[in-house]
Amino acid sequence: ELQDGIGQRQTIVRVLNATGEEVIQQSSKTDASILQEKLGSLNLRWQEVCKQLAERKKRLEEQKNILSEFQRDLNEFVLWLEEADNITSVALEPGNEQQLKEKLEEIKLLAEELPLRQGILKQLNETGGTVLVSAPISPEEQDKIENKLKQTNLQWIKVSRILPEKQGEIEAHIKDLGQLEEQLNHLLVWLSPIKNQLEIYNQPNQTGPFDIKETEVAVQAKQPDVEGILSKGQHLYKEKPATQPVKRKLEDLSSEWKAVTHLLQELRAKWPGPTPGLTTIEAPTSQTVTLVTQPTVTKETAISKPEMPSSLLLEVPALADFNRAWTELTDWLSLLDRVIKSQRVMVGDLEDINEMIIKQKATLQDLEQRRPQLEELITAAQNLKNKTSNQEARTIITDRIERIQSQWDEVQEHLQNRRQQLNEMLKDSTQWLEAKEEAEQVLGQARAKLESWKEGPYTMDAIQRKITETKQLAKDLRQWQINVDVANDLALKLLRDYSADDTRKVHMITENINASWANIHKRLSERETVLEETHRLLQQFPLDLEKFLAWLTEAETTANVLQDATHKERLLEDSKGVRELMKQWQDLQGEIEAHTDIYHNLDENGQKILRSLEGSDDAILLQRRLDNMNFKWSELRKKSLNIRSHLEASSDQWKRLHLSLQELLVWLQLKDDELSRQAPIGGDCPAVQKQNDVHRAFKRELKTKEPVIMSTLETVRIFLTEQPLEGLEKLYQEPRELPPEERAQNVTRLLRKQAEEVNTEWEKLNLHSADWQRKIDEALERLQELQEATDELDLKLRQAEVIKGSWQPVGDLLIDSLQDHLEKVKALRGEMAPLKENVSHVNDLARQLTTLGIQLSPYNLSTLEDLNTRWKLLQVAVEDRIRQLHEAHRDFGPASQHFLSTSVQGPWERAISPNKVPYYINHETQTTCWDHPKMTELYQSLADLNNVRFSAYRTAMKLRRLQKALC
Repeated sequence: ELQDGIGQRQTIVRVLNATGEEVIQQSSKTDASILQEKLGSLNLRWQEVCKQLAERKKRLEEQKNILSEFQRDLNEFVLWLEEADNITSVALEPGNEQQLKEKLEEIKLLAEELPLRQGILKQLNETGGTVLVSAPISPEEQDKIENKLKQTNLQWIKVSRILPEKQGEIEAHIKDLGQLEEQLNHLLVWLSPIKNQLEIYNQPNQTGPFDIKETEVAVQAKQPDVEGILSKGQHLYKEKPATQPVKRKLEDLSSEWKAVTHLLQELRAKWPGPTPGLTTIEAPTSQTVTLVTQPTVTKETAISKPEMPSSLLLEVPALADFNRAWTELTDWLSLLDRVIKSQRVMVGDLEDINEMIIKQKATLQDLEQRRPQLEELITAAQNLKNKTSNQEARTIITDRIERIQSQWDEVQEHLQNRRQQLNEMLKDSTQWLEAKEEAEQVLGQARAKLESWKEGPYTMDAIQRKITETKQLAKDLRQWQINVDVANDLALKLLRDYSADDTRKVHMITENINASWANIHKRLSERETVLEETHRLLQQFPLDLEKFLAWLTEAETTANVLQDATHKERLLEDSKGVRELMKQWQDLQGEIEAHTDIYHNLDENGQKILRSLEGSDDAILLQRRLDNMNFKWSELRKKSLNIRSHLEASSDQWKRLHLSLQELLVWLQLKDDELSRQAPIGGDCPAVQKQNDVHRAFKRELKTKEPVIMSTLETVRIFLTEQPLEGLEKLYQEPRELPPEERAQNVTRLLRKQAEEVNTEWEKLNLHSADWQRKIDEALERLQELQEATDELDLKLRQAEVIKGSWQPVGDLLIDSLQDHLEKVKALRGEMAPLKENVSHVNDLARQLTTLGIQLSPYNLSTLEDLNTRWKLLQVAVEDRIRQLHEAHRDFGPASQHFLSTSVQGPWERAISPNKVPYYINHETQTTCWDHPKMTELYQSLADLNNVRFSAYRTAMKLRRLQKALC
């Protein structure tokens, strides 16, 4: 109602002012002063009322927007709560691992959003309190919003509590399933050899009895575990059938257990009482069983060697001792050669190289200490050759001596070559490290100089000084290039000469140095370009400013002449004069439009220079000149628009105004289409920044066009207000005869309608532009935040990847250093914990952009995918590294027995059962036995003496044979 009242009384106020001016001119000085004061007071009050009404209307619109945005955010939050509630309310299937993992993934995603959602809820509560107090809504609507907000808070409390609980419950189910399968595997491995042994005992050709008491005790001890596992499996898969592998394992366990129980019952029935002194299943000495388990240590099969013919051993008994000594020394040399070839060092790591040199020196000393053993073997061989006349034995002895001598020389040569190579590597690495230090030093100096340069005043002296500093740094960089080239050449030599060793450190450091060096050159080049452009700007700006001010003076003179001409009396009757003045005005307006870009460039560059000169006398002087330029430019445009208004108002045809309004409508429509084509928002910072620059130019066009539109609308208003109806009747020529009043009304209606359309489209375009600018600003802020977060995450990932890249293969690590490496990897895992928050933050920012309707660019999407992939790979690498180190420490640590793997020769192999008991595998017969093959041979050899008659002789011979075997 107030708005309508303002519109109705606007004309009254205008008429009142016009009448008041006429009365003032006709009144005395005193009365005119009083009337002038009253009119001024009235106008002030009128303006205040209009201003308050506009502000009130603006506040109402803002409150409506806040309310609408609040309701939209609240509805979105409620939808998220409903989704979370639906996911958590789904019934779990404890035996369905696939369903549990899928649900766990969904729950984790929701749980990661809890901190973000808590902040959103806090903002909703704050906004809701403001909306309920100040928003223009009915009491019923207030109650509705208040109840909805209250229910949302209650639902939030429930969801935020149940999500972590549900996550823990699902993780417990998954852990139970893993434990179930692990226990199944353990029990199956434990049952299989027992079943096989019992089957052997139960064969018809076995002459018992066997002692199965300990086996029965072990089976009875495991009975609760087996029954518990079977019961647990039946409970877990009561409603849903078990997966195929688990189901098969459960069936295997059940059948194996039943078979073992049945075999024990048969054995008890067959031999009711155990016979003391016989072997049990835990330590059989002579019987072997089929291989049913895989060894849990790395296979270390000895190199096969041609056996000495047994006939020769019988003919020349001393050959057995020679053969044993030769085999022992050959095996030791083979092992030493493999160790030498497998040892790798970190190129560029002086400490690692020195340690390896010390080890090589110790190994060489060990080799020299064993030389007497070689010489003794050669002497023994010569003695054997002299004592035997068997040509075959002499040939074999000669061949073996030549082979072991050749092998000895080869190992010694490898050791000496490796030691020499390590000494050269140490020297080259030292030179490279010194060159690297020098290169990093010049990099630091260059980086420090770049960082020390700050933005200063835009004066010729300052810019010239900066250009000189930049050229000096470029000269220094050309001199320092030698240091970087030397470091690169030495690094290339290391990479080329020692490619068989670990060169990751050299490669990584060289890449970092070259990347930093290239970045410094790039920054210096960019700074040189900017300084040169600034120098040209400072040289050209005063000249361009003087030239523009001179043109402004000429244009002002032309505008003043035209303005005086348009205010002449009887201008309406002189149509030829009006056309001539219109042509002159068009020429002036063309010049103004041609100089618009020049003005904006001068103003922008002037403001840039002004900001750099802040606080100086030059800044005050430049500010005055810029203010003078802006004032003259503004006045010139106002005069030009005023001239146009008078000329169009004085035109003899109303169609000129009609045509101007039509042109404006077409221009507004084109600009609205152009603005619409700027959408959608780009997916990265450069694209959005480009859209921002384009829209800034667009807004400048609007600002430039605004006076034209306002002037045209004002001209139409003046034309309709001041032109009498009789004048309108003459101006309007209609093909058919119409009454004079109707013809005047048609002119008024047409012009007023077009003016209203122009005004509406203008306001609509401005609102569209403001909304688009708001979206650009918001997107730019979010994308910059995403860019900063991704850069920070990328830096942290690179640092972690550098550490990961320095890891040596677990197989190359020293056994004594395994625990130290394990602690370092665990420390890295602890340092990686904050990285998860960075990854979640980056993903949250990306999701927020998606919810805002911003489609990320392929570059941003690939960056996000790369960061997430690198994070997952880093996690997997750390966990795998820890697992490998644990396994290596378990298998090769102080408590392991890996050094005993060489105690047997092919086809035999030493292995460890799951319960840590050693056993031996014969790969030819595919059988296993608990005793060492040599022990079995000794048993058989002692058993052969059982036929000796007298026990004293028998015992003495057995003791002598045992003594010879042990010595």
